[in-house]
Amino acid sequence: MKSFQSLQVELDERVVRNGAVAAYGMNARREGDAAVQSYRRAQQRLRDGGKDVSSEQRLIRIEDALNVLLDGLVKQRAQIGSGVAVDVAGHTLAARARSRR
Repeated sequence: MKSFQSLQVELDERVVRNGAVAAYGMNARREGDAAVQSYRRAQQRLRDGGKDVSSEQRLIRIEDALNVLLDGLVKQRAQIGSGVAVDVAGHTLAARARSRR
């Protein structure tokens, strides 16, 4: 039979594990949404203007679009890192709980 303290420790670990996984998951979603917004802004910048735009203005638009696209890639990298953190936190804390049984 388990003691009250061991049950309390196990419950605390579950709460911490679920909280960590949820926090990293929310962070991954937020970063992914920000990446999508950056990609859409880059798309919009490429579509802006018409055929009457000079080559110099077009080049400036392309540079702006590439800059925003690279911001989106950085945000996507952060999303991947948060996703990996979800996996690591979940597996590490679950392994700890298994080893204490």
